[in-house]
Amino acid sequence: MKTHLTPIIPRATHRLLLPYHFLAVLFAQSGRFVSQVRPLAKAMVFILPLLLVVCFIPTSAAYAQGTVLTPRQVTEYALTLEKLEADFYRRGVAAAQNGGLAGAPQVAKDAIVSYGQDEADHVEQLSAVLPSLGGDPNAVTIPANPNYTAILGRDPFANPADFLLAGQYVEDLGVAAYKGQVQNLLAAGEAGKTVLAAALAIHSVEARHAAGVRFLRQSLLGEDVNPWISTNASSTEVIYNENRGGSPIPFSSDAFDGYATADEVLALVSPILNVAQQPTVPQPTTVPQPTTPRPSPSPQPTPSGSGSSAPVRALW
Repeated sequence: MKTHLTPIIPRATHRLLLPYHFLAVLFAQSGRFVSQVRPLAKAMVFILPLLLVVCFIPTSAAYAQGTVLTPRQVTEYALTLEKLEADFYRRGVAAAQNGGLAGAPQVAKDAIVSYGQDEADHVEQLSAVLPSLGGDPNAVTIPANPNYTAILGRDPFANPADFLLAGQYVEDLGVAAYKGQVQNLLAAGEAGKTVLAAALAIHSVEARHAAGVRFLRQSLLGEDVNPWISTNASSTEVIYNENRGGSPIPFSSDAFDGYATADEVLALVSPILNVAQQPTVPQPTTVPQPTTPRPSPSPQPTPSGSGSSAPVRALW
């Protein structure tokens, strides 16, 4: 018996040991895996709830849009603002030629001309789009003499400092206004795509204007302002609600700029559009004055349209 079993016992023992070794290796590997994964699992306990909040929180709560507008209404709203901005710069150009802005540095005058051309182009393009949405660009009007004194409580065309401060408010508000309509255009689906593409293209240009005006205030006037909206921006820097609580988007950070709803924008713009409130203060010079030599602060102004708009754009 012993003789017959002797050759078999080692092979049988080996085969019995194989599963044991396999299980031992498996448990050892599993132990290392668990020890490596355990810290990650602990972290996920805290991360998952945050991800769930960010992913499933209602979009409207994170990025409220106020009144819901159709693509046509968004275009009419944007065209109103663009006509107002274009008019603002037209008056700025006139004041720079022979008015309160005549003493502004040339780089500022070039910026006024360049930005005004951009705003006029925006008006032209939005006016071309509106009929395809069933609207009439000629029905979108602004007063012949908007009440721009409502911005600062004084004539913004009286001197370069006030003009650039008013321009900062106007440009920052314009940027925030376009951002405030993104959700409305997205909600419109296919019908909103054309307007959304135009809005994004205009929005980045308005952002350049806003940065440029801020740069001019900082570099020419020594104002304590950055070319971007600072952290925890107050009402003295922007005129809309930049810091919004209750949102997963940290608008109070320099990395995220805020937005303004149509209701908020129109509430700020209404006093400008309401000519009944226009006080009798010195008016911007829209008609060339007969020769009245003005003091020539440095640097010396040169006639507009000097062809230096390209260097101005290159600044920002």
